[in-house]
Amino acid sequence: MSNYDVDEREREEQTERFEHAINCMDISPLAMMSFEKIALKHKVSLIELLQTMLLDALDKELIKGQEIDYTEGLYG
Repeated sequence: MSNYDVDEREREEQTERFEHAINCMDISPLAMMSFEKIALKHKVSLIELLQTMLLDALDKELIKGQEIDYTEGLYG
């Protein structure tokens, strides 16, 4: 098994865990109302706010423990 295969397998496992976590989210009505207020305050849709928050959390999880070359930026 090549390094590429190992990396691909790890990405798939992380993606599956992330999707499972999203499907199992239990957001209280109070939390949802708070998200709605934040979205209104920043003049973005609720979907856009939640997607941005989830993607940011995923980025942080994926780069945890890795050194990043900031000369190229986060997304290279």
